[in-house]
Amino acid sequence: MTDIRKFKSLKFDNMKPGQGEDVRNLILEVARSKKQSLTPEGRTAFERYISAPVMENRAGMGYKIELAMIDGRLIGVLETRGADCVSMLYVHPDYAHLGIGSRLVFRAASRCAAGGFKKLTTYVVDEDVGFYERVGFVQCGDRRETLGIPSTPYKLSMSPYDKKPPSKLRSASVEFFVFSGTGNTLLAAREASGALKNEGREVHLHDMKADNGEILARLDDDAAVGLAFPVACFSTYPAAWRFIESMPFGYGREVFVLSTCGGFSGGMQGPLGEILNKKGYRLLAAKFLIMPGNYGNKTIPAEKNAHRVEKARSDTRAFVSDMLAGRASWGGYPWGARFTHWLAQTRAPWNFFYRLFPILTDKTKCTHCSLCESICPAYAITKDKDGYPVVDRHVCESCQRCVGFCPSSALGNPKKPAAQYRAMDYKDFKITEPENR
Repeated sequence: MTDIRKFKSLKFDNMKPGQGEDVRNLILEVARSKKQSLTPEGRTAFERYISAPVMENRAGMGYKIELAMIDGRLIGVLETRGADCVSMLYVHPDYAHLGIGSRLVFRAASRCAAGGFKKLTTYVVDEDVGFYERVGFVQCGDRRETLGIPSTPYKLSMSPYDKKPPSKLRSASVEFFVFSGTGNTLLAAREASGALKNEGREVHLHDMKADNGEILARLDDDAAVGLAFPVACFSTYPAAWRFIESMPFGYGREVFVLSTCGGFSGGMQGPLGEILNKKGYRLLAAKFLIMPGNYGNKTIPAEKNAHRVEKARSDTRAFVSDMLAGRASWGGYPWGARFTHWLAQTRAPWNFFYRLFPILTDKTKCTHCSLCESICPAYAITKDKDGYPVVDRHVCESCQRCVGFCPSSALGNPKKPAAQYRAMDYKDFKITEPENR
C-alpha cells in the first residue's frame, strides 16, 4: 500500500474546464478495478454520466466537482449535487485506504453543515457500502435500481448530538495550537508531539493567540489541527475561545483536542464540537487529562503531583496511539454543557472565581521584574505608581500563569496561602517552536 507521507503535497481543487477527460479516465480506471457488474442499461447510463462534456455541463449548472491531487497527479474526485447530496466519489486504487475518500466526503460534509443542512445524503452501490458505513453514514431507505444501477440511500447526520464513529488521524502533519496557564497543557502537548513524531508525523507547536488563527488559512490540505488548553469553569478560558472563534473555515480538515483539568471536564467537547463542526472541521478525538493545580495547596503535594503528571504523560501517549489506530473518539454532548459553555462566555464565572481567589501582590517579595505583566494573556496586569503589579479583577481570567511563574512567589491570595505550582521553569515555557518551521 502507498504511504501518503512520502508525497510532497495533497491538494484539493475544483474541476476546471478542460479537465473532464482526465476525470473520466480516472473514474474508468477505478470502475475497472472494482469490476462493477452493470446491466447494459446501467453501463450506458454510467458512461454517459461520466463523459467529459456531461460532467463539465453539470459543473456549469452548479454541481461541485472537487478533485484530490498528490504531487500534481489526479487521484480522487467527488461530486455533490447542491450542498447536501454526494452524487459521485472515486479514488484511484493505488491510493485506497489512505483516507482520500473520507477527506473528500468530509470536505463535502463541512460545506453541508455550514449551509445549515441536517444531513448529507448519497446513493451507494453495493461494493461501497462498507466505506460509507465506516465514515458514519447510515442506511435511510431500501435498495433499489435506477437506470440499471442498483443502489441504497444513505445519510450522514450533521447534528452535533449524534455520536460519530472513531476514525484515524490520516494527515501527514499536525499544527498544534496550545494555551497553557502553569505549563500543564504545554507539557501534555509536548508529549503528544513527541509521540506523533515517533510515528512519522511532522508537528509544529504554536501559541494559541487569536492572531495565530491566520496560520490555518495558509496550511497545506494535508495538515491536521490539534487544540490544547485547560478546562476552566467546565469550559475553557476566554483567551482560548478567542482563538477558536478566529479559526477560518476548515473544509473537512481533521481536528483533535487535548485538554487538562483538575478533575471534571463538564463535557465541554460538546459545544466545542458543535462550533468546529459549523466551521467545517472534521472531529477526530478529544482527551481530558487530570493534572496538578494551583488552588488550595497549603503545601505542594509533590508525590501526588508527580503521579498525576506521569499518568497524564502515559495517557497522552496512549491517546495518540488510539487516534492513529482509529480507536479514539470525540465523545458525546452531555446535558447541561450548552449552559456552561454559554456561562463561560460571560464575565460572571470569572468574576466569581476572582472573588474566591483574588490575585494580590506581596510587596515584600516583589522584585519589579515585570514578568507577570508580560505573560498575562488577558492583559489584566498593570503597575501602580510605585511600580508594583496590580491585577484588574474585571479583566483577569484566573489562568494562574502569573501566580505559577512569578520568580519570587509575590503573587497570590494572602488570606488563602497556597504553595506555588508550575509544571516547568519559566525558561522552558516556550510554546512556539520556530526551529521546526
